[in-house]
Amino acid sequence: VWQWLWAMDQYPVTEESANQFGLTANYVMSANTNVTVRVDMMKRTQEDGAQSSGGKFVDFEMGDGHNDQVTATTTYNGAEGPNHTKVMEDRANSNAWYSLENVYGHYFKSDETITTIGVHGTSQMNNRHLLKAGFDYRMFDIDRSGHDVWYGRTLGYTESNPRLQHNSFGDAKPTEIAAYVQDQMEFNDMIVNVGFRFDGFNAGSDKGYWATGIEDMAADTTLNPFDPSKRKATEMKTLISPRLGVSFPVGDNMAFRYAYGSFFQRPELYSLLNNHMAQMDGGTESGFFIYLGNANLDPMRTDVYEMGMQYSMANDLKLDVSGYYKDISNLIGSQEVYSLPFQDTETGDWSEGDAFEAAHYSFLTSDHYGNIRGLEMSLSKTGASGLTGRASYSYSISRGTASDKINAGNGSLTQATGGIAANIMTMTVLDWHRPHVFNGYVDYHMDMGGMLDRAGVNLTFNYSSGLPVSARSGVAGAALDERAPATTDVNLKLDATLALGPVNPTVYLLIENVMNKQNVVYVADPGSYFDEASAYHDIAAGSANNLLAYGKPMTMNLGVQIDF
Repeated sequence: VWQWLWAMDQYPVTEESANQFGLTANYVMSANTNVTVRVDMMKRTQEDGAQSSGGKFVDFEMGDGHNDQVTATTTYNGAEGPNHTKVMEDRANSNAWYSLENVYGHYFKSDETITTIGVHGTSQMNNRHLLKAGFDYRMFDIDRSGHDVWYGRTLGYTESNPRLQHNSFGDAKPTEIAAYVQDQMEFNDMIVNVGFRFDGFNAGSDKGYWATGIEDMAADTTLNPFDPSKRKATEMKTLISPRLGVSFPVGDNMAFRYAYGSFFQRPELYSLLNNHMAQMDGGTESGFFIYLGNANLDPMRTDVYEMGMQYSMANDLKLDVSGYYKDISNLIGSQEVYSLPFQDTETGDWSEGDAFEAAHYSFLTSDHYGNIRGLEMSLSKTGASGLTGRASYSYSISRGTASDKINAGNGSLTQATGGIAANIMTMTVLDWHRPHVFNGYVDYHMDMGGMLDRAGVNLTFNYSSGLPVSARSGVAGAALDERAPATTDVNLKLDATLALGPVNPTVYLLIENVMNKQNVVYVADPGSYFDEASAYHDIAAGSANNLLAYGKPMTMNLGVQIDF
C-alpha cells in the first residue's frame, strides 16, 4: 500500500527518552547589576531504525538480544543484503525498508550526557551604557553504536563474521565554549550595539585525525590512511566574531537599522564523529558506500549584512522591511578517495586472514562556500488580548558549491597518482533553499472570568516554494534548476485556561496539517523524483514512494498543561 494516507505504520521509528536536571541562581549585586549562574545536565537515549512485526528494532545482528528479521519472510544476508539482487523488481517486501533501494539499512543507538555551566551578567553602567557579558561551557559524553547496510555485496562476509559497516563512536567527549561581551549605547538620536563573541569547540577524540591530510595522502603512496598510529588528538577550533548594530529614528513613526555580525556554527557531531575511526570491518567491492566523518572539520562561518526599517502604522500595527546578504564559508562536502589496495595482505583471493580496508570511501571536508541574498517584509498586530497576529513574506536567492554533504564534493582523489579528478567548485542552488516563504499566525484570546479564566484560538500557517530537484553541484556542472511542489502547512489550536485556585490547567486541542496536505519535505533522489518516465519511478523502491519524503498527515493532539 503506497497511499500516503494509509501508510503510517511503515515509517522508520525513532524512540527517544531524556532526563534533565538544572539549577539556576540569580544574584543581585546592586540596583543596576545582576549575575545569573546556571548548571544543567541532560541524559538522552535515542534508538533509530526499522522495526520487525514484534516491535523490536532491526540491528542486523544475530544472537540473543539482537534482531536480523528484516522482512516478514527474510533475514539479513550480509553477502547480498536484504533483497539486494532483486530490489528493483521487488514490490512486495517493503514493510521494513524505506530508502531509495527499498532498504532502510540503518540502525543506531545513542547514549548522551550533556553538561552545561554558564555565567551571565547585566549591568546598567549609567544612563547611556548597558553592559552584558557571559560564557557557557558545554561538555558531551557520547557513546553511539550503529550499522549501515549498503546496496552491494559485503566483502568477506561469513555467518560468524558478518562484517557490517559500523557508524559507531565510543566514549567521545566533545566540548564547546562561548563567551561574549556587548555594550548597548543609547544616545539622543541613535542606539549602537557593539560586541564580540568567542566560540570554540573540540571534537573530543583522542585519535580524531584519521589521516595526516589530503595533501600528504596524495603525495605519499605508502601512507595507509587507516593506520591508527598516524592518528592524533583533536584540537580546539576557535573564532572571534564581531557584532555591530546601529538604529536611529526618522520622525515619530519610523526607524532605520543597520547590522553586521559574524556567526560561528559547529559541525554536527554526526559529521565530526560518524565512523571517524575508520572501522573498516565492512564495505563493498565497488562504489563509495563507506562514509567517514572528519573530526578535524572547521566551523562554518557566516558573515551577515542587514539593513531595514520599521514603520508604526498605528499604536498596535507595525510594518517591517529588511534586506540582507549572508556570506558562508566552510560548508561541508564530501571527498571521494581511491586509496591503495591495502586490504589484500595474503596471496590469492580475499580471505578472513586479510586485513581488510576499503579501497573506495568518502570522507567529509569543509572546503566549500556559498551566499544568500534576501528581502523580508512583515506586518504585525500586537495586544494583550483580542485579535493579534503577524504575516511575513520573504524572497531569497542562495548559491553554493556544496548543497548536500554526502553527494556534493571535491572530486575524486586517487592516492596512487596523487591526482584529483572533477574537482569543480560549481555554484548552484543550495538544496535546502526555498525562495518564496509566506508564514505567520492569527490569534484571538479573551479573558472570560470565573472558572473559565481565558479561552481562545490560534492559527499558524506556512507556504513555501518546493525543494530544488535535479543533479547535485559538482557533478558535470548540473544545477538544481527544478522544484518539487510547494508546501502548505496550517495548524489550528483551541485552548481554555481554568482558574482552580493554586492550579491553572490549560486544556487544548492541537490539529496539525488541518488541510491534510501531502507536503514533500525531503527529496530522496533529486534526479528522478518526479520523472514518471524513469524506470524507477513506480516501483516500491522508487523515490516517490519513500515515505520519509512526506510530512505529517493531519494529526490531532489533545493535552493538558498545568502551571503552578
